[in-house]
Amino acid sequence: EASGRLDDTVVIFTSDNGFALGEHGRVDKRTAYEESIRVPLVVRYPRRATPGSVVERMVLALDLAPSILELCGLGPLPDADGRSWAPLLAGDAAGWRTSFLYQYDYERQFPYTPNVRAVRTEDWKFIRYPHGDGGPDRHAAELYDLRADPLETRNLAGDPAHAADRDRLAAELDRLQRAHGALPDRPPLDEGIRDELPKF
Repeated sequence: EASGRLDDTVVIFTSDNGFALGEHGRVDKRTAYEESIRVPLVVRYPRRATPGSVVERMVLALDLAPSILELCGLGPLPDADGRSWAPLLAGDAAGWRTSFLYQYDYERQFPYTPNVRAVRTEDWKFIRYPHGDGGPDRHAAELYDLRADPLETRNLAGDPAHAADRDRLAAELDRLQRAHGALPDRPPLDEGIRDELPKF
């Protein structure tokens, strides 16, 4: 501000993801629940962003680099999975994502979280837990209606009334994995929590 360059400076505030401390019966921060996958993103750049405006779109951490480059006049970033959210600052959401893939692979040093494959849309979330041995998932799938159940307390995956929702989201998960080059999916073996200290 003292140099007279504040309004030419892009200021971005974000953070690491949230940490579960018993929510959903889990601990750790690598889950696909809202407490883990939602992070703040606040941008100050009056030349492109209207002060006080709120953008209600799904923006991901992998969008940061393409966005910063475009705002600085240096984009686009070739072969990036993310995309610039700079157009969103001007109210242009044409063609913006309506779903995203969340993927985590089991790590022995963080054994509380299994392999996770999830898709989140604006209204729904579907989560699977592939075991890593090529067989059926050993943990039950989860399906949440985020509009009716934003705290994800009612798993609808086994409800026959929501079979079509589950099938639709499973197909979207598959589509996103293909689009991101994540198929064939070969997650590590989920060894679960062991009676030994992990080696770091």
